Amino acid sequence: MNKKILIPLNQSELSREIIPRVVDFFPADGNDLILYFVTNPPSAAGFGEPDLGAGYVKMPGDEPVKPTLHPIYATQQQDSIKAHVESDLSPVTSLLKEAGYNVSIEVGFDKDPVDAILRVIKSNKINLVAMSTRARVGVTRFFFRNIADELAQKAQLPVLLIHPPEA
Repeated sequence: MNKKILIPLNQSELSREIIPRVVDFFPADGNDLILYFVTNPPSAAGFGEPDLGAGYVKMPGDEPVKPTLHPIYATQQQDSIKAHVESDLSPVTSLLKEAGYNVSIEVGFDKDPVDAILRVIKSNKINLVAMSTRARVGVTRFFFRNIADELAQKAQLPVLLIHPPEA
C-alpha cells in the first residue's frame, strides 16, 4: 500500500516550493501525493457580486466579476474556486504524473486552515505532511500565526517543513 503525502498549498509561490523537495526525497513508486488547497468558505452574495472575501484572489486572465441578475450561492462559489484551483495546479499535477506519481487535488473551505488540514489527515489516513513555511521570529511571530508550526505540533505524524532561502 502506498504512503500518502499531504501537501497543503495556497496561492503563494512559497507554498509550492515544497514540491521539488518532495520529488527529491520521496520516489513516485510507493507514494501518493495529495495537493490540498484550503481557503475561507465563501458566504454567497445574494444578487450581487460573488464574495471575493473568501480568500481566493482572482488571477490574471480571469473574467471580470460583474453583478448578477440571479442569486449566487456559496456552493456555486465553491465550485468556481475548485475549478480555478484545479486549472491553476494543472501544470504541476501534469509534471508529477509524468514523473510517475499518483496525484490528487482536494480543495477545502474552512476559516481555520489548521483544523481543515487536521481533518484531511484523519479522513485520508495521511502518513506525512510536507509544506513550505516562512520562519517568523520575535514580535512578528507573536502577531502572525505560524500555521506550519501549529500543524507540526498537532498533527501527530511526521511533518516535513522547508524554509526557502528567499522567504
